[in-house]
Amino acid sequence: MLFIKGPHVRFRNILITVFLVFIFFYTTRYSQQRQRGAILVDLDEDVDVGDGDVSPEEEYLERLIDTHRLTKKTKWQAWRIQPSERDEEESSMTDVHVNFESQAQRVIDVWEPSRADLHAAKMLALPIRRGARIEETDASDFLFGISTSYERVADRDWAVFRAWQRWLTKGKKRSNGAGLVLMLDRATDEQQYKVDQMLRDAGIDAYITTTDEPLSKAWRYYELVRILKTYSATLAASGQRKRWYGIVEDTVFFPGLSYLRARLAAYDPSEPLYIGLPSERLDWHEDGDGITTSGGGAVLLTREAVAAITELPCLEVDDLEPELPLRPRKWDALLKECLKKHAGLDIHVVPGLYSPGDAAAAAPGALSVASHEAGVRPLVLHDCQDRYRLDVGMAHLVADVCGEACFMQRYVFRDDWVLVNGVSISQYPDGLAPAHGHGYRYSKHDDDGGDDGRQGVEPLAWTGRRSVWRLLDSAAAVDGTVWQAYLNSGGRRRMAPGSDGPDEMDSVIVLIWGNKPR
Repeated sequence: MLFIKGPHVRFRNILITVFLVFIFFYTTRYSQQRQRGAILVDLDEDVDVGDGDVSPEEEYLERLIDTHRLTKKTKWQAWRIQPSERDEEESSMTDVHVNFESQAQRVIDVWEPSRADLHAAKMLALPIRRGARIEETDASDFLFGISTSYERVADRDWAVFRAWQRWLTKGKKRSNGAGLVLMLDRATDEQQYKVDQMLRDAGIDAYITTTDEPLSKAWRYYELVRILKTYSATLAASGQRKRWYGIVEDTVFFPGLSYLRARLAAYDPSEPLYIGLPSERLDWHEDGDGITTSGGGAVLLTREAVAAITELPCLEVDDLEPELPLRPRKWDALLKECLKKHAGLDIHVVPGLYSPGDAAAAAPGALSVASHEAGVRPLVLHDCQDRYRLDVGMAHLVADVCGEACFMQRYVFRDDWVLVNGVSISQYPDGLAPAHGHGYRYSKHDDDGGDDGRQGVEPLAWTGRRSVWRLLDSAAAVDGTVWQAYLNSGGRRRMAPGSDGPDEMDSVIVLIWGNKPR
């Protein structure tokens, strides 16, 4: 039988060709996304969890309602985030190559929400910086000294204490080897006992002492150095020999002691060294005025430097507590000057951020941003809870899922959304682009030499509008996932439960880190 090729055969061939081109395009795009580490996946839409049960999203909303006041009508968006570790050169900006608005926010009634509206219907695999896991941290080389007060430690639901838990343990009430000498200013026996018990229950190796009378901050920190010298000798006798002695303020936070230890590998701890760890705040100004920096509050000493400090003549009570000082000097400035003058020790600086020094090159319109939104991996943070109202202990919780290095990692989406992990989510409706040729620079090396290996810390230039969602809440679930809630309230007034209120509403974006795709 003779077969004749008609128009329907040619049409079928065209369809096959189109299908093959589509498959090729899709697989190529998927491969590119996989190499970049960003993959967008639609999750199972079945949200039935059984009669009488609540979904994880419903449970988390209840937590937010109990802890924070939300408007009755609230915009809601939830994502599942799967961290995907990859080897690449560290950068301040991770380009995701997908759209954040791949799913739209839905308006929910917080008192009678729809389970389907709350459901996280998409999963996004995000690339994370390669770094140590929390449980792998070995900080046995460090002994830290902190001078504070009981009231300060207990403030804001023990925020300072919760921050110590993050960088002085491996989590799950296990010490990471770091020691702590804590000096409480005029604490009662009951207060001292309570803090001591809390530290022990958290797995923090600590020695607590108190002052009996009012002392200047400078004198308290000098006393702290003296106690560190004596206590370290006791530890050494039991086989716990410390190499680095940190004198830090209670607002100082170390996102990763493994990272700090690696940065200190270039130094010889057997020499008398005084190392500053300035926690910098670098701001881009829209008028192009450039960069301002502030720092201090954290120094590292070797054993030889600690021994030298206790013998210095300029650290006498009369020098540290002059009569009626007009402008009391900070303890670290006094210590730096004294070491330079009487011991010949210059301060070494291990910068967490590096300023190029060309303030005039600041790009007009560049993002006015503090270092905690710059996207670089921070070495040390200071005053986050006071200056930025960032509960850093809560914000750092995501590191349990994705490791120390992913905290504050900056992700830039194709549709001009930016996630700074643990800090903020921002939308730039009128466009966003790197300010090439301008901006911060980040150095992996100290100022004492080494190669000139620097990596760009790219500011983001924009014109027009910016909407910001700040971290509101973070919590760990029993399955190991970490839930983050970012809030944009726009300064609008809160509505009482059950009231209709104005048309304005809060907006909440929930990121669920670490759950396996369903």
